[in-house]
Amino acid sequence: MLLSGLILLCLYAIITDTPGDNIWELMGPAILFLAAILAYVCRKFLLPLTQGKTILELDKNKLQYAVKNDSIYWKDIDSINYVIGVKTGSWSIRFVMKDGSRDRKISTKYIAGDDKTIYNTIVDYFEKYK
Repeated sequence: MLLSGLILLCLYAIITDTPGDNIWELMGPAILFLAAILAYVCRKFLLPLTQGKTILELDKNKLQYAVKNDSIYWKDIDSINYVIGVKTGSWSIRFVMKDGSRDRKISTKYIAGDDKTIYNTIVDYFEKYK
């Protein structure tokens, strides 16, 4: 609703503004751009979270991370470790791949639960099914 209000306010201000006052012509696109980014973030992260959708799914073959639409197969992983963000304090779990391709990471920020427990669960699955 807030995004719709911002968009309507920008459009109204641009339409009804006097020709000599062009501040809304400059600010309008910037506000619309920020509103689009906010809408994307809400759709990508907030809605699945509020609907209780699964972000991380583990099975005997692979790990599926819904935030990035990424699947990592246990047989392709060489090792697993984690990195703690300096500013955020959230964990990123890093997967070193056997074929030498770039390391893959998943963030625990959007996964419900304790970071260490999530990491240990992933390592347990990796050890069991590699």
